[in-house]
Amino acid sequence: MGKASLILVLGYSALLLMSGLLMSDMSVQAYDNAMTYYDQESARNIAISGANMAANYIFLYPPLINGNAWFNGYTTPVQFNGGSFVVTVDSTTSIDPLTGDKRLTLRSVATYRDSTATVIAILRPSNFAKFAMYAGSAGSSVYWATYDSIFGPTHVEGTLRTTGYPYFGGKATCKNNVDSTSWSGHPIFNAGVETGVSIPLNRDYTKLREKASAGGKSFTGNDDLYLHFKGDSITYKRAPAGPDTTVLATALAPNGAIVLNNSNGKLHVKGIVKGRFTIGAIDTQSTSRGQVVIDDHIRYNTDPRVNPASTDMLGIVANQKITIADNNASGGGPNFTVMAALFSYAASIEVENLATRNLGTLYTYGGWTVNDIYATTNSSITKGLKVNLRFDERFRTSAPPYFPTTKAYEILAWYE
Repeated sequence: MGKASLILVLGYSALLLMSGLLMSDMSVQAYDNAMTYYDQESARNIAISGANMAANYIFLYPPLINGNAWFNGYTTPVQFNGGSFVVTVDSTTSIDPLTGDKRLTLRSVATYRDSTATVIAILRPSNFAKFAMYAGSAGSSVYWATYDSIFGPTHVEGTLRTTGYPYFGGKATCKNNVDSTSWSGHPIFNAGVETGVSIPLNRDYTKLREKASAGGKSFTGNDDLYLHFKGDSITYKRAPAGPDTTVLATALAPNGAIVLNNSNGKLHVKGIVKGRFTIGAIDTQSTSRGQVVIDDHIRYNTDPRVNPASTDMLGIVANQKITIADNNASGGGPNFTVMAALFSYAASIEVENLATRNLGTLYTYGGWTVNDIYATTNSSITKGLKVNLRFDERFRTSAPPYFPTTKAYEILAWYE
């Protein structure tokens, strides 16, 4: 064997030795990586579990609602699945930029051996503006039929009854079940349907009333109240013939809350809304009180369908019915446009003179929350108003100021 051959053999031997060492290191490193990944995933799963447990508690016992005490979370480490978690809840970290309302921030921190993981959830008070259509218990006897279309979330606090092929573009939920067997055809649920979901209608106007009295505008007295939104200003009067009072909208109600309370008068509204407002007829003393009449079209100054950055937003709250006035006589034409989230606690949306007014369409951009559902046309659909209801997508994450809530919280964001 020559000198060159000896060097070659020694070189190969050295390479094989180095290769073996590297392979051994790689195997050890791969094992360490696998263990680290396992520990991190275990910690993450424990953090998720802690967040889910705390969110479920908040859902069942919403803090400071219905007499429930504040919930601090699980501040003492909870042993779970080989690790532990701690959950804290605060109401100061996250604030709604539009309403100023405090949200709940739920922070779940988990430990598994040397790994830690954090899950953060933001919860907000759930409100009825999040529905394109909410039908209360009285509305659960209504059948949804072919050509009925709802483009947004729907809830029925009872049985969702259908005949033919009604279309539900957003997720549909109902307290009981879906009755589509009594008649021909089947409903179309484009975003799914969930049964066994109960969201009772309630009329807690406390916050709206308090905000109207401090930072907004509260009207009393037994005369009707007429509000005419005119962009930057609002004209109001207490009788059809006036006199009119015109003020800057931001001066009349800086926080956007305007109510008629302790009154047997009706609240009339129309015009062009600029800014964020909720108006309400919230007298609950009898069925003849707490009514709203929409006298003519009411639209946003900046249409959010054209400019999604629009901050114009309106809520209309009535303890009893909301009437769509017959504006044909005043030259309003057969169609009627309402941009707002409508809330009628004890009644529904009523179309005035539906048996005699020229056939048109009621275009709603926002949503309806009603206890009952009234007919809007005559039986032959030759008079009255057909309904075209489009959901305002902004209401998924925001709402008109102090709009009635469901007295529960819902998850707005979830970070892992």
